[in-house]
Amino acid sequence: MHYAQVQAFGEPPQYLEGPDLPVPAAGQIRVKILAAAVHRLVQMRAAGQHFTARSTPLDPSADAVGVDEATGTVYYIPVLSGALFAEYANIDAAQLVPLPAGADPVTVAALANPVSSAWLALTERVVNVPNNFRVLILGVTGTSGRAAIRVARHFGAATVIGAARNEAALQRLQADKANGIDEYVVLRSPVADTAAAFAALGHVDVVLDYVYGAAAATLLDNLQTGAEQETQYVNIGTIANDETLPLRAQTLRSKRLRLTGSAPGAWSVAAMARQVKGIVEMAATLPKPEDVVPYPLADVTKVWNTDEARKKRLVLLPWGSA
Repeated sequence: MHYAQVQAFGEPPQYLEGPDLPVPAAGQIRVKILAAAVHRLVQMRAAGQHFTARSTPLDPSADAVGVDEATGTVYYIPVLSGALFAEYANIDAAQLVPLPAGADPVTVAALANPVSSAWLALTERVVNVPNNFRVLILGVTGTSGRAAIRVARHFGAATVIGAARNEAALQRLQADKANGIDEYVVLRSPVADTAAAFAALGHVDVVLDYVYGAAAATLLDNLQTGAEQETQYVNIGTIANDETLPLRAQTLRSKRLRLTGSAPGAWSVAAMARQVKGIVEMAATLPKPEDVVPYPLADVTKVWNTDEARKKRLVLLPWGSA
């Protein structure tokens, strides 16, 4: 069987050949892997920068789409269910989620994780969100940020505000009347120059943050909250490549803020099990983004550190096609 593993953190995965899998244990199904995306979570695991990556050799995969060859049923395989950069995987049947009829495996593999990032934040990490809430998505122009727009609308957001550096991309999102944003803030450089724009937004009920670092601190320092209006901030990612939040103590003392995060560990396996059906159904309805690029798993080593891999979302195909 062919598979891919990281032999040392920071190096590209190597495409390898080894023995076939053992017979599936009781309660497991052998799944032929059709597509597995290279999400930021996967990149961080491969680099040894995520708490779920403890030693090498490591299959850094997160989730995938596969098929039970015995029945023809196509499944979504949730995050960290097994080693999925491989031709086959033995997966607990209880974890598998059938795809809706006609769903594209590559699209679901690419988008289920981005959809889940906002979905689990809004279902498992915030509380008592008001009807017709206002949400700000920090890092809205990325794949996960764009998916978060749809997720927020699904859960009742009346106003979606996007923040990112690329003003042209923000304008395109605002022009999309069906699936876009209502308002936007351009993240300036230095980010302190964005302070006035954040202050002018008025109250925001929920912040979904894919950026972190100085941008998040500037937002929280300047966002307006009222005596009866709490802002719930959820960190989901670190696009800024900065794991620190330089937040002033005065900000915490002077505002009604609830700070939390969303990732495996912040929510449980049981929480994912509760939500995964809805996540897959939404991912299956979304169009495949233009920045999703499929490659054979056999090419993983040579494409891993390319500009395309850094700027787009790779989907690896163990069988060369899905």
